[in-house]
Amino acid sequence: MPYQKLFDKHVICRQFNSCQLLKLLVGNNLYPINHEIIRVNKQDVILKEGNRHKYMYFIQSGLFSVAKEGRIKGFLKESEVIGMTNILVNEESSFTVTALTGSLLLRFTKEDVMLKLVHLQEGLFFLYNDIKIMNQYMIQRDLLQVTDAKGRIKVNIAYLGKLYGKEDKHHIILPKVLTKKIISNFVNVTPTTIYKICRELEEEGFLGKDGQDIEVNKENAVYELAIVDEMNKEREAFF
Repeated sequence: MPYQKLFDKHVICRQFNSCQLLKLLVGNNLYPINHEIIRVNKQDVILKEGNRHKYMYFIQSGLFSVAKEGRIKGFLKESEVIGMTNILVNEESSFTVTALTGSLLLRFTKEDVMLKLVHLQEGLFFLYNDIKIMNQYMIQRDLLQVTDAKGRIKVNIAYLGKLYGKEDKHHIILPKVLTKKIISNFVNVTPTTIYKICRELEEEGFLGKDGQDIEVNKENAVYELAIVDEMNKEREAFF
């Protein structure tokens, strides 16, 4: 690929995303490497902050929290990568990654991944793109935290629902594992605060009432969903 085209940001996002990386790693045409398929249980810790780890993982199914110093910074789902950020063999993990559901992973050693990437002339662009995705995600997360507690809770519930939930014509339903307690950690409010505000949001019609799942009523969340849709357009460009 000509380098003037390779350096285009849209080309990098398209050609060096996590799906393309997985195709490269499981392919046998250039420096074949081994991988394992592993199952993990809910609450299993895949990476622990401050510890060195030998492996990186591709999520085949499941949902994971990503935390630093006990505070949830984000979540990872199917087709995303665990451990790419700290790919060097002697590098400590920046985050603790915990399974929120039973999950299926593809596991590669970091050493094998690095050796395969250096055999590819353009391989380091996968590392560049992963760092760019992480930076973009952290910027988006910070933007969601700049309003008051009620505003943060509303837009973050909409954000998590669009990314990880399911929806019908009138509702967005968060996964059961994204409980109010987990969301309170992510939004940086106390559990008491989120329970109180969620009751208010139910009375106002933003959230559905009396259901076991957290359910957003679309017609009462137009402003929040517009913000989330704009952010997700940027995010989807990387995957």
